[in-house]
Amino acid sequence: MASLFSSLNKLLPFATPGTPLLQDLVHLGAICTFLYYAPQIQHWVQDQQQDSPASHEGLAGDAPPLPEAVGAVDEQQPRNAHVEDDGADEPAPRNDFEHNVADDQDDDHAFANVQEGEPGPANPANVPAHRNVGAKKAKSLARKDQRRAYNEFMRSHGDAQRAQEAEGAAEREAALAVEKERRRTAAAAFEAKKAKEREQRREAERKQREEEIRARELADKLVREALAENGMCDLFKVARQVGGDVDEEWVERVIRASDLVGMKDGILTMITSVGWAVRVSQQDVRQLYENAAVLDVSDESGAIGYDQLGGMFEKILKDRSITA
Repeated sequence: MASLFSSLNKLLPFATPGTPLLQDLVHLGAICTFLYYAPQIQHWVQDQQQDSPASHEGLAGDAPPLPEAVGAVDEQQPRNAHVEDDGADEPAPRNDFEHNVADDQDDDHAFANVQEGEPGPANPANVPAHRNVGAKKAKSLARKDQRRAYNEFMRSHGDAQRAQEAEGAAEREAALAVEKERRRTAAAAFEAKKAKEREQRREAERKQREEEIRARELADKLVREALAENGMCDLFKVARQVGGDVDEEWVERVIRASDLVGMKDGILTMITSVGWAVRVSQQDVRQLYENAAVLDVSDESGAIGYDQLGGMFEKILKDRSITA
């Protein structure tokens, strides 16, 4: 037990081995209590000195505090930071800039009637001195100023960006409207061109159909008239009379399509291989047989060839056309 007490006496500050342990503990408690409440007492004393008018009059002629004293006060600020937290967390009614402007305006109103060179009032009001601000309070005010400056910068930047976007939006809307109008005009011109081309194509097709119908009717008319007058018709000559790109083959197709070729009422209308339309009646065939019997165009075996018959038939048709 004695060794334990001796060890505690050695570990306790400001203690000697000869003093009782209880005295050392009381001494230690008093020192800790004083150190704990010393910053608060110092802060209370400073507030009393600042609020007292006599202290202001006494401090008017004093020299500014030394840097060492300021440093000593700053070193003690973290110890009584819990006392200043109550005022640091409360929102400031106005920023430093507004406070300074308000003070300047109050000073201007107070000395508005004082002309240059004239004496001031007899008993001017005491201007309240600025209170010392702790380190934590100063940091809080600095953070508020930074946030205020940042918010102001972001607000001005946002306003400028919105104005720029609005100006760009107006230009884009105008350009888009011009582009839409250009596309609409181009589409209308294209549709008008297509409609005109369709109309021209329909007109050309109509004229072509009319021309083809006219050519067909003319070819059919010329062949019928020639067959009615002479009994035969040269299709090549008819094609030249019709004109255009018409040839004897086209005339032949027209005649066949008009049901002109074939047997009708005992008369046969046919087209030869050399491009002639021929109309043969029963009387023409009877005369052909009579001429073949009279002229005796048979060969040694008594047969008559097609060449002889064709020549005789051609002569009959030509004689008939001359007679007609």
